[in-house]
Amino acid sequence: MMIPKQTVQEVLEASKVEEVVGEFVSLSKRGVNRIGLCPFHNEKTPSFTVSPAKNIFKCFGCGESGSSVDFLMKHEHFNFPQAVKWLADKYNIHIEEEEQTPEQIAAENEREGLFAISKFAAEFFNKTLNETDKGRAIGLSYFNERGYSQDIITKFNLGYSPEDWDALAVAAQAAGYPIDALVQSGLVIKKDQGGVYDRFRNRVIFPIHNASGRVLGFGGRILIADKKKPKYVNSPESLIYDKSNVLFGLYSAKNQIIKKDNCYLVEGYTDVISLYQSGIENSVSSSGTSLTEGQIRLIKRYTPNITILYDGDAAGIKASFRGIDMIVRAGMNVRVILFPDGEDPDSYAKSHSASDLSIFLESSAKNFINFKSELLSKEAGNDPLKKAQVVRQIVETIALVPEQLNRIFFIRETSELLNVKEEVLTNEVAKILRKEHYKKQEKHNREQQQKAAGIGHTPSPELGDEPPEDFFNDNLSGGETKTPVKSEISSKSNELEIIRLLLNFGEIEFKPEIAKVEDLPEEKDEEENTEEEEISVIEFIIGDLLEDDISFDDEILNSIYKEYANAYENDRLLNSNYFVTHENDEIRKLAGDLLSENHILSPLWFKSHQISITPETDHAVVARACYECIYSLKVRKISELKKKLMKKMATEGLSSEAQDDIMVEYHRYDIMQNKLNQGLGRIIGGKN
Repeated sequence: MMIPKQTVQEVLEASKVEEVVGEFVSLSKRGVNRIGLCPFHNEKTPSFTVSPAKNIFKCFGCGESGSSVDFLMKHEHFNFPQAVKWLADKYNIHIEEEEQTPEQIAAENEREGLFAISKFAAEFFNKTLNETDKGRAIGLSYFNERGYSQDIITKFNLGYSPEDWDALAVAAQAAGYPIDALVQSGLVIKKDQGGVYDRFRNRVIFPIHNASGRVLGFGGRILIADKKKPKYVNSPESLIYDKSNVLFGLYSAKNQIIKKDNCYLVEGYTDVISLYQSGIENSVSSSGTSLTEGQIRLIKRYTPNITILYDGDAAGIKASFRGIDMIVRAGMNVRVILFPDGEDPDSYAKSHSASDLSIFLESSAKNFINFKSELLSKEAGNDPLKKAQVVRQIVETIALVPEQLNRIFFIRETSELLNVKEEVLTNEVAKILRKEHYKKQEKHNREQQQKAAGIGHTPSPELGDEPPEDFFNDNLSGGETKTPVKSEISSKSNELEIIRLLLNFGEIEFKPEIAKVEDLPEEKDEEENTEEEEISVIEFIIGDLLEDDISFDDEILNSIYKEYANAYENDRLLNSNYFVTHENDEIRKLAGDLLSENHILSPLWFKSHQISITPETDHAVVARACYECIYSLKVRKISELKKKLMKKMATEGLSSEAQDDIMVEYHRYDIMQNKLNQGLGRIIGGKN
């Protein structure tokens, strides 16, 4: 897909990172920024920060950072054009694009090809449901009997697969999708004797979407009673469908989950849809699979609160205790609702009004301690051994609670419910925690021993540490900076610091005179008393470097520098957002990193002056940093030229005149270098 560069820039400039990220992550306001749990690694303490002012995100746990495009590319596995198109759809920006031919579809990479096939299949099933005689007579009638409105059918993109053996296979191949890709998607199955047949024949279809609305797979329900056939058939796992990391209904529910700060977790597709139609729009389903850590992390992005809805099947509820423990271990608040015997969320929603359903859900929710205690106590009866086992199971769950204050509360509640002294419960919990601590310590010691021996991998640092309050502050770093000063500055560090200054402070204006600690030794006109005009950081740095025709050694840094320079020569000043939303992945990533790093001045500054920076955005500090970087870069460039001259001097057969010329040029560079070093406040102990 080819998108005009001008349109790309329009889309990227229209996007707001807090709105895009907010589609997938529950963010809370902290100062001028937003903070939430990182979707890219498992953490309990929020370390994922979004800066609306800079239009970037940064995770201080795993290090991921960037713009709205980077977030979509990482989170949704989009390529750059797909991320741009997603943003265009969100912000209602029209994109002119060419229709894809069957050959282009076939040439799509494997993953995107499966997404395209899934989208085609969903449209095929929905069209069959609504526009064919059999679809309306069989599929639509079934949904109508369940009480689903046309709006709900459209909302969840429900469909019907015809009874024909290969209806979808034929239609998909006619549209240009290769048979091997259809088999890989799980939509069709190869026969041993050759040929293929559709997986979801004569079934109503429930498309399964990811959080951004892309179709990953399908669930199909049979409509006839046949003991030889399963009631439900689901898509097999594929490159795009991993059932342990998918929740049915999340795409429709995520905004209400954030708004209500609670997620109802149910078992099946119809439970989600019936609840949604009754006004409970913050519900999702694990689609018949056992609850997984991946699914819990999905919910945790939007809320720390889960309410599990169970029907009256006691055996099924006991089997779900593992899921409750997983939720508790993840640091989430879990409540449980038990429906009356013979009822489930789907049937209860049908037989009660929306207001009655809402009242029931609000009044029936119990925390997991009450729920587990009541259920297990009924089974234990008066048997003392069974009662002790109940206490043990409750204590094991309490020990999973990460927060100490919460554990104290649950211990107190368990004490009252089971008539066991708090001290006894506290001691039992402490035993479990000590045991877990020793296990972790032993593992840590083994890893350290392996590290010391040079085997295994280095243990990762604990992730999830909260970033400092002012990490994204537009000001310079407040207080004393603890960044170590390197004894030698690498060639790349000068270039990197210049680009960092351009990105973070490019539009700040200052009078060049305020930056100089010592004037460079140069002759001045004593009668000249003209006050200098203010100049921006971009104009100062780029103008100075262009004057000496300096380029950067690092390819990516030089690309950014050239774009600044080209714009400057055409009387334009680029802002940081231009690079944060750049089409080049490496430039965009680097810009995001430099903008989201703590604002620490060049090591040259601290090495020279050994002082900390005031919390205000001091223009003199910024100006001085500009001088530091430019002069240091020039000193390094001159050193390189001097080395080349010395190599040239060693050339055999060099005439005395040529040697004299080299010495004159070397001396000229020496003088220039000394002046620059003096301007940097360096004490020169001899010639460089």
